[in-house]
This record gives sequence, C-alpha cells and structure tokens, in this order.
Amino acid sequence: MTLPETVDLCDAVELAALTLKKGLSVTDLTRLFFPSQHGDEVPTDPRDGAPPEMKIRDALGLASTRSAACVSGYPFEVTERSIKAERIIAFNPYVFLLLGRTLNFGGPENAEGLLRAFRKHFEDVVCWAMRNAGFASEVLSEPRAARGLPVSIGPALRELAARFGEAATLLDEKLETDDNDLDVDVLAVAVKNNARRGGWPVFLIQCATGKLVELQAKVSEGRSTFSGVWERGFFEACCVRAGATPFDLLILPENHWERLGKAGWILDRTRIAYLASS
Repeated sequence: MTLPETVDLCDAVELAALTLKKGLSVTDLTRLFFPSQHGDEVPTDPRDGAPPEMKIRDALGLASTRSAACVSGYPFEVTERSIKAERIIAFNPYVFLLLGRTLNFGGPENAEGLLRAFRKHFEDVVCWAMRNAGFASEVLSEPRAARGLPVSIGPALRELAARFGEAATLLDEKLETDDNDLDVDVLAVAVKNNARRGGWPVFLIQCATGKLVELQAKVSEGRSTFSGVWERGFFEACCVRAGATPFDLLILPENHWERLGKAGWILDRTRIAYLASS
C-alpha cells in the first residue's frame, strides 16, 4: 500500500511554507525542490516523469483538496500558484500531524526523540479531536494515570464503562496479566448511554503511527479482544472498529481505500483535523 509521490511533495511544500514564513509561488517551490531544473523544461531522462513545475502544481492541487477536506482546520492559504502558512497562535492539530509525519523525512538531530514524543501524544490528539466533535472519548493506552484513569486495566475498564454509561459487566477471568489496552487506544461514544441496558454504539480506535502498509492489519487484528471481556454490554456487533493515522489518504488509490474502509472507520490527517475543528 503506497501513496503517490505527490503526497510527500505536498507535505514538503507545506513544511516549507511553515518554516520560511512567507508566501511561496510555483517558481519559488520549483527552485527550492528542483534546484537543478528550471520552469517547464521536460527532463531528458524519461524516468524523471513530469516536469518539476507540473509536480509542484500537482502538490498545490492536493493542498487545495486538503483545505476543502479540513474545512476550517487547514492552516494554509493555497491557490493553484502559491501557498502561505497562516499565523498560528494556538495548538493546531493539522500542524501537529504534519510535523509528526515529516519527521520521517529526517533532518533534526533529535528526530528519534521527537518521533517518540509524537507517538506518545498522537493518541491524546485523536481523543481531543473526537471530543471537539461532540463525542465522549477516553484514551485507554498507558500511561493511564496521567490521562485520568486507574493504572490497572480492570479498574480502568470499569471506569470507562461508568463514564460511557454502558451497563456492561467486566469478566475479570477473561483478562490476562499482561493485558495493556485490549487492542484499543482510544474509545468514543457519540452520546452517553443511560446505563439501563447494554449495547450502546462505541468506536474502538487503534492509533497507527508506523508505516502505512501496517494500517489495515492494525485495524483488523484484535477487533474482538475488547468486546470479549464483557457481558451484558460492549457487544461486538455494537463496536465500530477505527484506525487513526497521521498520513493524508485523500489520493490513496481507490482499491487500497476500499480495503481500509472494509476494515473500519479510517481517520487520516484531514479527517482528524476536520473533527478537531467541528
């Protein structure tokens, strides 16, 4: 499962707009990313593909598509010929996800440490985005104490059931001593239950900050683990499996998107930014 090269180039263009803090035209970006080639010159080697300026235009076209998908959450002013970062005065989830994604490009000496910090806080940003969109949402992953849940998995699960109003009974004998999060990082419900009858719709979100090829497996595997430790509630049929990723999947090839969609609800960068800005 691979993304078109336009996706990485668009990420790089956005990063340049953030870093240079000025408007960048097609010409500026062509000189920045293709310094040895100019304007609309067609590369002599056919393996180079489209002319540099056309590649930049494609990247700006994708940026416009991202802007439309994020609605108010996209932090750039973009046209078919230019891009400029807006003034950012508060936490912006799109910028957070973009920076986390582009750390894989390399650059900073402390990139590995920054990546660890990004992975640690990615789940919190997904949870925060769900809350902004009106969901009741909690992070089940460790560390739990800092996130307002009991450290031990059993008490943490009971607390989640109480917060969601789910009339479910935890089966302690179904828990293993090494259980961490039961293959769920973030949980969310659109509306809290009244705690009278179990069987309320719940979203079980697995966060995936690794390679894109791992996303489908992350969503598909362990989909029954969480529901398997309860009775009288949190039924598997009422659980919607989801996967969150910092990648932008707007132009992922359709066949791959079909496979991901059949695995669960996919929250890519633009969807997370959209939820956060709701």
